Amino acid sequence: MRILQVSPFYLPHAGGVESHVRALSGEFVRQGHSVTVLTSRHDRSLPPEETIDGVRVVRARNLAVVFNTPVDPGISRAISGIEADVVHLHYPPPLTSYFAVRGLRGRRMPVFLTYHCDLYIPGFTGRLLTRLYEQLFLPSTLQRVDRIVVHTRSYGITSAPLRGRTLEIIPSSVDLDRFRPEGDAGPIKRRLGLEGQRVLAFTGRLVPHKGIDVLLRTLPELPGDVSALIVGRGPRLSGLKGLAGRLGVLDRVRFCPDVSDEELPSYLRAADLFVFPSQNRLEGFGLAVAEAMACGLPVVIADMPGVREVIEPGKEGLLAEPMIAGDLAKNLRELLDDPERRRRMGTAARRRAEERYGLPKVAGQLIALYRSRIAAG
Repeated sequence: MRILQVSPFYLPHAGGVESHVRALSGEFVRQGHSVTVLTSRHDRSLPPEETIDGVRVVRARNLAVVFNTPVDPGISRAISGIEADVVHLHYPPPLTSYFAVRGLRGRRMPVFLTYHCDLYIPGFTGRLLTRLYEQLFLPSTLQRVDRIVVHTRSYGITSAPLRGRTLEIIPSSVDLDRFRPEGDAGPIKRRLGLEGQRVLAFTGRLVPHKGIDVLLRTLPELPGDVSALIVGRGPRLSGLKGLAGRLGVLDRVRFCPDVSDEELPSYLRAADLFVFPSQNRLEGFGLAVAEAMACGLPVVIADMPGVREVIEPGKEGLLAEPMIAGDLAKNLRELLDDPERRRRMGTAARRRAEERYGLPKVAGQLIALYRSRIAAG
């Protein structure tokens, strides 16, 4: 099957959607399919076309990046010249999908769209732009789509733009061979000075909606042998370091902004618990949670639509009230004080990752969806 995935950003740009598209593209290739990723040429130094890990990557003309959104009308022209059996769009950022469906006018091929999360731009101008886009552009995009995929039911049914639409529920995926419990975490703990510490891990971009400030505010409420391992980079790094200093816990926090994809599982295995305190609807699934579960970690996550569905509360982890440091600290203490419960939850977390989030399984669900639509004509 010839699969065309359309993603606003792709390698070397780093982000959740890009990781999702990259993982699926590689798995589709391993299963014998031909894959092209059409994306924006957001960086002029990137080649217009190249092959990465067996995936053809085509980068279309991009005018600018505004509010982390490529303004890429070149997608329309580029997609009109790519042969494919199915097209799979990834949203948001928003404009790439819009330009893609414009370029598909008159072409009879199945079109799928994964709705990763609601569009959110902070501030008055951001809210105005979001409202205008969702009223003027998003409906025409969704009208052209044959199937809309969301990662969790709870997120899909609480999303205003998706209200009343038929949704396919297919989770995001994890490479279970890479993210696994086995491995010696000793060298990482020694390097970071975390020996003898109970470690709370967070991985992801350091941006406001991730709620990392809430995690830092829990540390003064937790015993002194509890430290935080924060893996990721982003615009909040210096601000978070400053907050840790003001809270008097900077010596109990390890900021690790330069961890490679290959090293990431080892850092997760250095932790006792994974914490994911996201605060708003920019988080439609929480891939980092599934990766931590695959490494055998129990998790404490914010009780938000989408993210809450990644676990069965009480079995693989606990839910905490969003943005409430006291409630997050209470849940963390509950597990930190019960090593046997943590062990049981970690085992259950790995099992759930294997049953639901393995990369071949998720890719197979999508291939079955594609084939069913093709067979229906």
